[in-house]
Amino acid sequence: MSSRLARSTAIATATMLSFGLLAACGGSDDSGSSTSSGGPAASASTTVLKADSAIESLVPEAIKKKGTLVFATDATAPPNESVDTDGKTIVGNEIDIAKNLASLMGLKAEFVNVSFDSIIPGLQAHRYDLSISGFRDTKEREKVVDFVTYAKAGPQFFVKSSSSFKPTGLDDLCGHSFAVQSGTIQEDIAQQQNEKCTAAGKKAVDVKVFKTQDQQVQAVANGQVDVGAQNGPNNVYTTQQTNGAIVASGKPFAEGPWGMPLPKDTGLVKALHAATQKLIDDPAYLQILKKWNVSDQAITKSVINGAIS
Repeated sequence: MSSRLARSTAIATATMLSFGLLAACGGSDDSGSSTSSGGPAASASTTVLKADSAIESLVPEAIKKKGTLVFATDATAPPNESVDTDGKTIVGNEIDIAKNLASLMGLKAEFVNVSFDSIIPGLQAHRYDLSISGFRDTKEREKVVDFVTYAKAGPQFFVKSSSSFKPTGLDDLCGHSFAVQSGTIQEDIAQQQNEKCTAAGKKAVDVKVFKTQDQQVQAVANGQVDVGAQNGPNNVYTTQQTNGAIVASGKPFAEGPWGMPLPKDTGLVKALHAATQKLIDDPAYLQILKKWNVSDQAITKSVINGAIS
């Protein structure tokens, strides 16, 4: 996931990629639910739906009394979520979605910025109410948390535009270094592909795992790693911010549902599902996705635990 501080910095060459945030990776800043003061697409207004009494009635009493819904998010993945130019406010299409969901439940949204691979353990420890952070809903993850789906996406390769290596499929990775972010589905896919390559008598995939998505992109930009993979919408943003020094390669693959993970024992899942479907049915949902140039992520029906694999 990418970008923590000055979002407007773009690179002059692929070897000088900088999103201005490497020093702040894995932080725990709490941005609250404040309105964006700048950054990508922040000038466009976003509707926030009013509370729905039927949905409010589904919210557990403990959360009603608290008055806030605490979302854990790894704010290094623009346009889904990133830290704005003020260095503290978290913005993005998923943040706009989360604010609407909280409002529909009669609550205020609060955002805690944590590393991606620590989010599910944090939910299990009840440090947060839920998360919105580009999580693929998988059967393995459903063993420990519940999911409510709100979008879809698939990973896509990215490379330096000057690179002669432009993979279009997973089999192209044999014998190459491949950058992934820790705890993501891309990491699982990379390890599976490595086993497939070696089983076929081909050279192994040199899987390089990074804590944050900005570190992953940086490694490809400076030539440390041949190729990386992140979700398609993130590639669009990365290409824009690097003035075309980093580009997508091949089409997105392994598309699947994105869901908000939450602890299994809090009683929040029904309210969250009702709020999510209410938002999806409202024009505000597509307005948010269009604002952040991620309309391809739209779905028409939210489900609880909708993993396909």
